[in-house]
Amino acid sequence: MKTFLLLIVCLLVSCSSEPNLVNQGEKLFNQTHLGETKVIGCISCHSIKTSENTVGPSLSGLKDRSSNLIPDLSAESYIKQSIINPDAYIVNGYLPGVMYSHYAEVLTEHEISALVDFLSTL
Repeated sequence: MKTFLLLIVCLLVSCSSEPNLVNQGEKLFNQTHLGETKVIGCISCHSIKTSENTVGPSLSGLKDRSSNLIPDLSAESYIKQSIINPDAYIVNGYLPGVMYSHYAEVLTEHEISALVDFLSTL
């Protein structure tokens, strides 16, 4: 019985933490400036509306589009790579060197994971 209850508690905790991480990622995404140094935030250059491209491409449907871009790289890994090493893969029609390339130094691993989780829901 104790094992069963422990399993239920673990399931509840894991289920409740994912939406929280997605919500944290959404809040981060919508900030115009990030971190203590106030670097440019995602929403300043990316839209989440389907056909609204700004400085960078729309991120609507990102998980579906990115799942086949680079062989042996999951959509989540691609999204993380795009945050911490944005010039690793450049979307057609965009130039390298435009996206801020030091988010790994500005954001915590938790914040990057939250952004990946949020962007994976679009």
